[in-house]
Amino acid sequence: MNSKKSAVCYLCRTPDSEIIQFAEELAQDPRSISNIDVYIMIDDNNFQTQPNSLIKFIQINNNECISNGYHSSNKIDMHKDCIAWDKVLYYFCQVKQNDYSFVWLVEDDSFIPSVDAFFFLHNKYSNENNGGDLICQKNDENLYGDTSTWKWADVPGKFSPPWYHSMCCAIGCSRKLLDAIANYVKQRHSIPFIEYMFNTIAMQNHLKVINPPELSTIVYRENWTPEHVRQRPNNWFHPFKNEHVRREIRSQIANAWKTSSHNVEHTGNIGYQGYTQYQGQMPQYPYFMPPTYNSPPNSGSVLPPLVYPPNMPPPYPPH
Repeated sequence: MNSKKSAVCYLCRTPDSEIIQFAEELAQDPRSISNIDVYIMIDDNNFQTQPNSLIKFIQINNNECISNGYHSSNKIDMHKDCIAWDKVLYYFCQVKQNDYSFVWLVEDDSFIPSVDAFFFLHNKYSNENNGGDLICQKNDENLYGDTSTWKWADVPGKFSPPWYHSMCCAIGCSRKLLDAIANYVKQRHSIPFIEYMFNTIAMQNHLKVINPPELSTIVYRENWTPEHVRQRPNNWFHPFKNEHVRREIRSQIANAWKTSSHNVEHTGNIGYQGYTQYQGQMPQYPYFMPPTYNSPPNSGSVLPPLVYPPNMPPPYPPH
């Protein structure tokens, strides 16, 4: 058992052939051997997997997850008690709690253009000395518990303000964050909606949240093209639901790199002018947002900093 080892896990209902192929490529890369385990979490327990020496397939009984408190992570949207997210958190927070120092969780409609693009992010942001505890798309803050927008009305009773959220189609989690999530589940016996759960637990436990530019292309809806990917070869993208399109883009990228000079490394992204949603001013990256616990304006009171004793979770609202 190597506590310094990392894992990457795709989450899916059933895996398509392109996901399996890319997972195999990732597992076969010399940088992965002895350092990174590659998983695919399959939500459908009736799906028959083929023996595979490279990939670790996971299928977990719904009742096992629910009985251990891992349920309801996306009930607000999916209206199901147990989905792949509940199972993957149960697996890496509890079953494999001593095996990995860092875990990447990637939904199957997120697109990592190449093995190099994976390692570019992994090497840059997962290092326990200068990396982060949560690597995600953004870290929107709801300082005073306003429930009038987004899905914030779901939060009261699960966390005290301030609250935070991000899309979590592709995220990286340190062991510290996974342990903090396990602590929450142990207290509350359920998982809050994942799009505010990861960020809020990270921030309220004073962990480091990084929003890298490479995840700025994780968005709710966009018609990504090969040109978008070519201009940002180290970015991860969402959504990319069509496996044939993903396979074709990977092939185009591989062929383009073969014909380019072998002395040129893809260590950055080309300036991208074609996507209007990102024309506004962006934060400087990597972006670390420290917790802010300021009192409301003109409240007449001062809130002291929240300091938690070692190994003690934040004071979550009574269950």
